[in-house]
This record gives sequence, C-alpha cells and structure tokens, in this order.
Amino acid sequence: MKTDLDIKKLQNKAAEIAKRAGGHAAFAAVMVVLIVYILVVWQISSLSTAEPTADAEAIAATQIPKIDQRAINQIQALENNNTQVHSLFNSARNNPFSE
Repeated sequence: MKTDLDIKKLQNKAAEIAKRAGGHAAFAAVMVVLIVYILVVWQISSLSTAEPTADAEAIAATQIPKIDQRAINQIQALENNNTQVHSLFNSARNNPFSE
C-alpha cells in the first residue's frame, strides 16, 4: 500500500481548517485562559489545606532563636544608664500603640 501525499492538497486542507477555526479562535483562547485559571485556583486551594510533614514540624521546632546572655546584660545595662531610653522603654511597655 503506497500512500500518495500531495503537498498542494495538504496546504488546501490546512487553509480550509484555519478558515473554519478562525472564527472560534477568540473562544478557544478564552477557554484556555479559563482552564489555566481554574487549575491555578485548584492548586492554591489544595496547597492551603495541606498539613506540614513531620520533618517540617521537627525543623520548625528546632529553630528557636537563642540570645546570648551577655547581649541581654549589655542591653539592660545601657537601658539603666540612659534615663531617656529607660522612660521610652517604660512608656512603650505600658502603651505600645501610642505615638
């Protein structure tokens, strides 16, 4: 069985299909964008309800910041030495949202 492919016939057929589909190109583009949008929303919703793995929880639990006791003592000493800063800290502790 020998298939005879004529390039002129294929070009004519492709032009005919393009002419028919040309009127629906906008609809097809809107449908593609809509499908992509739906897939993105679906992926976001599935990721927002996902629970962390046990490894991620273990890593998060071990990453507690450590503050050097020397640094704490130095900050407290500086606060005690400067009365203006001392009053600023006290007012901020009493009312943190005041200007």
